Amino acid sequence: MVYLIGVNHVVQFGAPSRASNSKIVRENRASFKAHVLEVIEKLNITILAEEFSHEAKKKWDVSETALEHFGVTKRIEHRFCTPGQEEMWLSEIADCKKMSVLFVCGSDHLESFCKKLTAADFDVALAPKSWSISEAEFFFSDP
Repeated sequence: MVYLIGVNHVVQFGAPSRASNSKIVRENRASFKAHVLEVIEKLNITILAEEFSHEAKKKWDVSETALEHFGVTKRIEHRFCTPGQEEMWLSEIADCKKMSVLFVCGSDHLESFCKKLTAADFDVALAPKSWSISEAEFFFSDP
């Protein structure tokens, strides 16, 4: 089963820039992390996968994503999946059909990736909410 969560990617990590640490981003990041922890326990997650990469970490000056951190602290396998390439994601988790996977991707991929997973015979569950942040919230919220 794949538990699919859609996000604005800034909730996946803490970064030094002011925009990615505005109040709305911090609140969404905290809510996202709490939800991930709850799902890990509730669904006995055995694989953490996310639309992110080592290159993206360098670009955003990120030392560790939230899922990487939970992978280490909870002793769960973590995988980066090639940003923006849904077809690649399928191959990157193809060996996980019989496992409990938590997969985080950009909110704009949620519906289409869910359809691809279902077509590839994955059981899919969607998070009850998406951690999207509008441009107005992102750039004009309190610091």
